[in-house]
Amino acid sequence: MPYKDIEKRRESSKRWNYKNSEKMSVYIKKYIERLKNAALELLGGKCSRCSFDDIRALQFDHINGGGLAEKKTRKRNHYKNIIESVLKKENKYQILCANCNWIKRCENGEVRNGKVRKKYVSNL
Repeated sequence: MPYKDIEKRRESSKRWNYKNSEKMSVYIKKYIERLKNAALELLGGKCSRCSFDDIRALQFDHINGGGLAEKKTRKRNHYKNIIESVLKKENKYQILCANCNWIKRCENGEVRNGKVRKKYVSNL
């Protein structure tokens, strides 16, 4: 029977989560994996530069940068944001393999922790 008192409902939920923490952990991992796979599928499932398709090395890249600022304002799962953006056809994301992502960051002098990494740009 559902609780009418919200405090009792919260307490019951906490007890259930505590007793079933292992089950919840497995469920959450599978849920996040499904979201990630759906986002990868929507964006083509391979690197947009070199067509590499091993999921272990694929990364979501912000086409115009700004990932750190978005991360600070994000209120929900990153993969949900990507899926929503792709469905709205905003063209904010692309898939890059790890190598192409680092090459892009170096070419564009993208920011990391508030510091521009010019030392990489000058070596190109």
